[in-house]
Amino acid sequence: MTKNNNEIPLKFKIKTNNTNKLSPCLILLHGYGSNEDDLFSLADYFPDDYIIISLRAPINLPMGGYAWSNINSNLINEYTILQEAKNSLKLIYQSIQLLTNNYNINKKDVSLIGFSQGCILSWALLVNYPEIIRRAVTLSGYIIPDLIDLPLDKIFNLTVFNSHGISDQMIPVSKARDSFNLIKKNNPNILYKEYDQGHGINQENLNDLLEWVKVTSL
Repeated sequence: MTKNNNEIPLKFKIKTNNTNKLSPCLILLHGYGSNEDDLFSLADYFPDDYIIISLRAPINLPMGGYAWSNINSNLINEYTILQEAKNSLKLIYQSIQLLTNNYNINKKDVSLIGFSQGCILSWALLVNYPEIIRRAVTLSGYIIPDLIDLPLDKIFNLTVFNSHGISDQMIPVSKARDSFNLIKKNNPNILYKEYDQGHGINQENLNDLLEWVKVTSL
């Protein structure tokens, strides 16, 4: 069930556990036009001790679904889109802070999984808010430098699983490659992988990211 907690800016779905111990947490950020149910379908694949939270983006789209920002069109300029994305970053940050206070979450072990537009924001959140985000899984997206508070050559030691489909027709794999090349020099803990898939997550990709989550656990 999606929760509408008036204290928390974004609606969300949550899978908790049966322990009173502080738990690691995965925050899921869906893609454009989707919703909190999408990535939440992966929740059962992760270890039972994890708390899984899937956030709903704040912009309600006319054709259904939600977005972290609008996309390029003749009606919406790039500045407005960038401001929408920055507002979403703020709302996600505020939501994570409140969620980690309200649930039995280890604040030192909060990770992101972002797909497509959620991937773009995950890169920015990881760099901008290292005090609350430890690592990220960035899927089928790329880096937008204008969303990041640091010059790319000043970003060091990110812990990231980054993947993309070589047949992605929504976001070309070249964008993911270019992003990785921009920051790989100072970030040896970024694992970049490509898969024979389109704009999605195939079984091999899922298996690899689950293994990465396991081996990079605290």
